[in-house]
Amino acid sequence: MGRFSDKTIIITGASEGIGRALALELAPQRPKLVLAARNRKRLESLSAECGELGTDTLIVPTDVTSEDACENLIDETVQHFGQLDVLVNNAGGTMWAQFEEVEDLSIFEHLMRLNYLSGVFCTCHALPHLKRTKGLIVGIASVAGMVGVPTRTGYAASKHA
Repeated sequence: MGRFSDKTIIITGASEGIGRALALELAPQRPKLVLAARNRKRLESLSAECGELGTDTLIVPTDVTSEDACENLIDETVQHFGQLDVLVNNAGGTMWAQFEEVEDLSIFEHLMRLNYLSGVFCTCHALPHLKRTKGLIVGIASVAGMVGVPTRTGYAASKHA
């Protein structure tokens, strides 16, 4: 078995991209995967694929921009599996626009909630459980958080945070 065998792992943003790929990569090690994202159908599809690879999953549809939803994600995980060993703060989103082209500034608040505060919310509620298991917190970063990229102003700022 692998390093993550029988470990309870939450992956936010699990329905696609890095989150989906990570879940499929971890599944053969047979961890207990908690798959969180907004799209239930994609989570169900991923859960089926992970199950075929031998792992137990829990689907928790979650909008990580809501602190209450993040708290619920942690609570459901611990209630279902009894512990939490790894939190992967992966959920994120982007924008493509020159700053002067942005007409609705609320996109910046949304990106901060999604790319920064979601990790704060999940980590805050997971921390007591992770301390008990001497667990891990994983944050998915972006080079755009270190180097400004044209048309990615809000994204780069939120990833820098």
